[in-house]
Amino acid sequence: MLKLLRHPIKFLDGIADRIVTVLGAVSLSQFPQFYGQYMQRLGGHLDEARRALEQYIQAAGNLNMSLEEYITEHLESESDVFISTGKVIQDLANRVETLEQSYIALQDATIYNRWFVFMREVDWSIAAGTWDNFMPGVPTTVEGLTYAVAGLLIGWGLYLLFKTAITIPVKAVNARRKG
Repeated sequence: MLKLLRHPIKFLDGIADRIVTVLGAVSLSQFPQFYGQYMQRLGGHLDEARRALEQYIQAAGNLNMSLEEYITEHLESESDVFISTGKVIQDLANRVETLEQSYIALQDATIYNRWFVFMREVDWSIAAGTWDNFMPGVPTTVEGLTYAVAGLLIGWGLYLLFKTAITIPVKAVNARRKG
């Protein structure tokens, strides 16, 4: 009976092997596309935050104050309304700085460390928005090919690991039956 199943199982194993490796290659090859769309979105957030901060800088300048003095004036006010506005401006200034640092780090990342820099610098709310509007593409760059090969190898490795985890117990049972 087992001999009869050997050929169909080998056939299914070969198909599953190819499906998993192709899925790995296709999935990981999308990272450069996602990265590019994330960078566009990050740049948009950065531009908008800079624009909003620039309005506060101009308002401070109109009063012959630096932004820091303007924020301090708000934070040291007796009014809860002005204090809350000072906190908002301070948070905005911090946000601009954080977005700028992330954008520069991601822009300067190489093909070999881009994934790790992305994982370190990612803003999850921006990533979620990118994912919601993600448009897959066919990678035609060296980077896309590199990620496709990495995905192929990872998919193949995971398949072999899964296959080994299943076949070892089966072989052990068969060895007990024979022995």
